[in-house]
Amino acid sequence: MDRSIKTGTVAVRWQPVRGSDGPPFHKLGQYQKRNGKNHFSLCYYEVKPWEGSVHFESTGSYSNYLKEFCWVNRIKACIVNPKKSANFAKVIGNRSKTDKIDAMTLYKFKTVIRPEDILIPRVDKVSEELSAYVSSYEFALKRANALSNHIEALRYNPNAPKDLLVSLKKELRQAKKLREEIGLQMEEYIEKNDDLRENYRNLLTIVGIGKISAISLLSLFRTYKNTNRSQITALVGPDPTRKESGTSLKGRRKISKSGDATIRRILYFPTLTAIRYNKKIKSVHDRLVDNHKSKKLAIIAAMRKLVLVAHAIYKNRTVFCAA
Repeated sequence: MDRSIKTGTVAVRWQPVRGSDGPPFHKLGQYQKRNGKNHFSLCYYEVKPWEGSVHFESTGSYSNYLKEFCWVNRIKACIVNPKKSANFAKVIGNRSKTDKIDAMTLYKFKTVIRPEDILIPRVDKVSEELSAYVSSYEFALKRANALSNHIEALRYNPNAPKDLLVSLKKELRQAKKLREEIGLQMEEYIEKNDDLRENYRNLLTIVGIGKISAISLLSLFRTYKNTNRSQITALVGPDPTRKESGTSLKGRRKISKSGDATIRRILYFPTLTAIRYNKKIKSVHDRLVDNHKSKKLAIIAAMRKLVLVAHAIYKNRTVFCAA
């Protein structure tokens, strides 16, 4: 299944059900504007009763409508990583990109999907709302930083108009105010939820973890429940990858960066703080440095340890113990 926001339709390629000889492609459903918001409506047409599963890419906010539709109507779905489907398209020789070609690619992608990955999506309203707060805070932070850097560059330009600097400084104050308001709204939202409040306060007991990093980790752990140590590490992205082939190719190990880049950015400075003041994280970092490993590798390992400690505290609903 591939969505086209420009044409307002969804292209679907399906395998005929019960001998149905329907067309190989079908424009199924549409996006509509209601009160200034996008709403997705989907009809079954010839494929009703539904006996298959829906495969679509998680490519942004629009895929959330499909996910919620599948959850409400109890339809099995497989939400495909866009990076995987793009690589798969290269493997099968797709050079062009259209809605029909993308739908066919996802249809063929079913051959490499494990049966346990096809299930009814679970939509957690609390997780979705918390994730929206975190992404909005990250957006406000980027905007404030970009404005600050731009103003700093104009200060060293003798020909920069003064009225321009005044306008940009006013915009910067508004951006910082928005960032602070979103931060306060996040805290108020968590305090109203008993479960979130307890887990949030437990995460704050970790030396090095502040309010924003605790909320970001809480959003991650709440979204991906029942994950183990290796899975939660992969979701953040500091897990190492190898690139070796025989004796001719032996590249340096790098982190996969396949996880959430926002979480990694938010956790960078808390990790540096934890290396200085958190004994558990400091021991991991110092051991690698003493063994002549690079400082960057030691910081990445410390970040991974910090995530695992936070994950254990979240799952066990305990507080941090430095001993």
